[in-house]
Parts: sequence; C-alpha cells; structure tokens
Amino acid sequence: MNRWRYALAGLLVVIAAGCGGGDESGEEIVERVVDAVDEPGMIYHAIGDDNSEVWVDVENEKFRRREATASGGLISVGDGWDRYTFDPIENQVFVEDANPEGALRPRIDHPMVLWVEALGALAFGQELEVIGDTVADGRAVVALNARTPITQDDEPTGATLVGRVELDPETYLPLAFERTEEVPAGATPSQERVRIRYMTSELISRDDLPEGFFDQAVVEAQVLTTEESLRQLGNLGLTAYWLGEGYESQLGVLALPPIDAVITDPTTNMAELHYALIVGAGGEDGASPLLDAVILRLARDPNGFVQPTIPEFGGTLPELETEVEVRGVTGTLLTSLLTPAHLGCGTDECPPTEARLYRRLIFLIDGTAVQIEAFARVTAAGDDLNGYNSEFGLVALGETMMEVTEDEVAP
Repeated sequence: MNRWRYALAGLLVVIAAGCGGGDESGEEIVERVVDAVDEPGMIYHAIGDDNSEVWVDVENEKFRRREATASGGLISVGDGWDRYTFDPIENQVFVEDANPEGALRPRIDHPMVLWVEALGALAFGQELEVIGDTVADGRAVVALNARTPITQDDEPTGATLVGRVELDPETYLPLAFERTEEVPAGATPSQERVRIRYMTSELISRDDLPEGFFDQAVVEAQVLTTEESLRQLGNLGLTAYWLGEGYESQLGVLALPPIDAVITDPTTNMAELHYALIVGAGGEDGASPLLDAVILRLARDPNGFVQPTIPEFGGTLPELETEVEVRGVTGTLLTSLLTPAHLGCGTDECPPTEARLYRRLIFLIDGTAVQIEAFARVTAAGDDLNGYNSEFGLVALGETMMEVTEDEVAP
C-alpha cells in the first residue's frame, strides 16, 4: 500500500455502480491514482482547459500552481501543508497552514490533495461511487464519484456535493474533474457546476525544472514595488503626481515604504499613495515609520472622494468645510471635528489634545483630482507629531506635488 494513503476509519463507503475499471473498488482506484502520481524523481504536471497549471512533487512535498487566466493567473507554491499565496489587493504574500484539523484524516493523507481538484475530491469525498469504464469528451476513461452529503448546523439538507473524477484507463492519471450539487426536487443548487478537463496530465522529470522552481521567491516576485505600481497609474488614464519617494520640511519627514505604498483600483479609476511619517531619526532607538500618516488620492472626478474609514465610527463623520487656495485654484479643506481621544485609549485615560483626528484637502491639478489626507499621530502628552495635519501643512504638500517622470518609474 502506498505510504500516503489512509482510509478514513468509519467514513469510507464504497458504492459499486458499474462493472468497469477491472471490477476495482473505489479504495483500490484511489490507491492506483496515488501510485501513478508518486513516481520517484518525477513531477506530476497538469494543464486545465481553463489555463490553470500545476506541478506536484509528491516525493518532496513541493507544489506550484498557476491559477486560471480568468482568476488572474496568479502563482502559489506549497511546502508540505504550508501554502504561500499572493493577494493582489493587499499586495502581500500570505502563508496558510492548510493541514486539515480534526482526528479524521483525508483519504489521501498528503498535501498534494490541495493542489489538484481531482485529488482533492478523492481525498475528502465521504463516499466513493465507482462508475467504471465509460466515455467522456470522446475518450475512454475510468470514472468515479466522490459524494459528500451537505449539512447545515450539523443537520442534513438533503443535498449532496458530487465530485466526478475521470482517469486515464492505462495510467490512472486524472483526465477531468467535475463538481455538481444534487438537490431534492424543486430545490435550487447553491453551487454552480464546474468542469475542468486536463488537456495535459503527465509525469515529467524533476531535473527538467529550473532550480528554485518551487521556492517562495516566485510568489514574492508578484509583489509590486513602488516603481511598478506607479507605472500602473498610466493604465488608469491618470497623470501621476506625488511627493517623490521622500519629502522633508520643517513639518516632518515623509517616505514611501518599499511595498504597499501605491494602490491602484481599475474599478474606480483611482489611485492612492501612502506615505509614512518618519520620527525619531538620530535618537537612541533610531528612526521609526508611522504608516499612513499622509495619503494622496488621485482620480478623474473629485466627486468620487469620500471620508476616511474610521473603524470605531459608522455613518458620516462630522467635518468643518472651508475654502483655501492651492496652486492658484480654490480647494476644499475638510477638518474632522473629532480628536484621537474619541477613539478611546483602552484602559488608559486619553491625554488632552487639540489635534484633529484628520484633515483632507481636495483640489484639481490640470484635470487630475487630488485629495490629500493627513492623520493625527499623537504622543502620550497629547502633541501631534504630524505637522502636515494642519491647513498650512496640507496646502504646502499640495503646492509641492509634482508629476512623476519616466525616469522615476523606469524598470
């Protein structure tokens, strides 16, 4: 028996629904599938008709997957049960321990089940229904269904999730996976039918892959640097304005962090540049960044700008609106009527402060709408470290903003 196979005690149910597949049981078929992909020195490689692609090194528990084009074609890798993925919204790499919890283990107790839909169905399906030899998409296959009753609040709903797996009758490598939901008469399935046909399903030599192919670095390479993010502003049709990678005045030192500093949203045609306030330079503890102290927002239409989101408050935040002159045009200055003390200080008493929670300035630069936001960064004594959280500070930043040049975003 293959070392990775583990039948779920008290859970595995095999249903014979046909006489094909050499009269093999579902348990025997699963074992043959695992043996087929677990060849020493070899990598299981599959390409789906949705353009997804996966590489599985069963022997070393290393994995790599490229998502379907419709899902962005993002790359993830795995090391054992740890899965490394890139979140394009957060522009960050996250690691997840995907080892199933609980006393019962998957039927195939190996992390490869996370990476290939067909293997996942065979591993986690509660019942195996052997269909046997049949024809699908014009080719001979061995088919079986992995069936799992759907429950809600530990009560059966009458619906069943079915994962159909089609295998090559000679190699027992996966050829297709299909997910459907069987529901009682008159009910509507809660999940759409999904079918993936593996246009390529093969074993390749591990030596054919370049060094570092399964490394976490290939996921980290998807993280956008500040320069790469600035280049994306052109795709939004916006003229990019900024304060440079760093800006210093008597009011404080600002700097763009190396990542997560520039955010573009093609759905709203808006962009954000998040500057950190650098404090403590020259001190015993060294310089420290206070993130998101100043945020520049760029858009085509100033009516798209909204108040900052303050988790502690809902609804419309109270603001004082005044007009100011910036770059020779009239801008709108909105000053929060709240102070940091309104956020609370945990179990401690908040220090008295005159600092405003935030201020924001809205104006136009040659057709590009700009909103500059500055947020209070208050000390234990109630002093605001952010000198740009003032009318003078925001206007000074507005006057200073400059257009990003090609040299500054050149790769």
